[in-house]
Amino acid sequence: MFGSALKMSEVRMSRACITSRKSFSGVIALILSLALCRPASAYDYPLSSSAIREAYFLGTRAGGLGTEFLSEYRHAIPGLRVAEYISFARIETPFVQVAARSSQKLNYSAQDAVEEFREKLLPFRIHLEICYRPDAPPNALKIRLIQNRKEIVPDSAERSAFYPATDPYTRVSSIGEIVNLQVDAAKIDSSTLTIKIDTPDDQHASTDFDLQTLR
Repeated sequence: MFGSALKMSEVRMSRACITSRKSFSGVIALILSLALCRPASAYDYPLSSSAIREAYFLGTRAGGLGTEFLSEYRHAIPGLRVAEYISFARIETPFVQVAARSSQKLNYSAQDAVEEFREKLLPFRIHLEICYRPDAPPNALKIRLIQNRKEIVPDSAERSAFYPATDPYTRVSSIGEIVNLQVDAAKIDSSTLTIKIDTPDDQHASTDFDLQTLR
């Protein structure tokens, strides 16, 4: 009789453990689903100490920043091309700059990153390689940055002719321009940033960066 009671007790305990495991698994599944449903962090500046640490750990994790992450910050502009050369625009937010620097430095800690960048003014950088015609004239592109229906004027702009890669003995003409822009990061918010490109031969293109989903 005692043995039967013991077996019944073991059965009840086993059922309780199964129920507990199921409940625990359900809680974990709920947490994961909520984490996946959370919106991605948006562009924010100036960077807080916690954001700098997040950028540091992103830059120093195994595999570095990763092509999938960086691809969100680089857009092809297929409407402007010459042969196999396709135009593109790339943005570098302060968050990405901290992550990139962290990935390149040795003996560099999260606290080092916070000390270096907590009070440092970082620009918002835009790099464009625009190909649109052979014998492209210099400094002829018109680049406009639009956010919230207002144009943002860059603080600085560097331009150079775009020459396609060739062997050392071949001379070719420019097919476009390379443009590097810097903007005060405080002028940018987390809404969509539109980059508009107008060429001197009346070609027009644009690309949008959704800063609600980019750091």
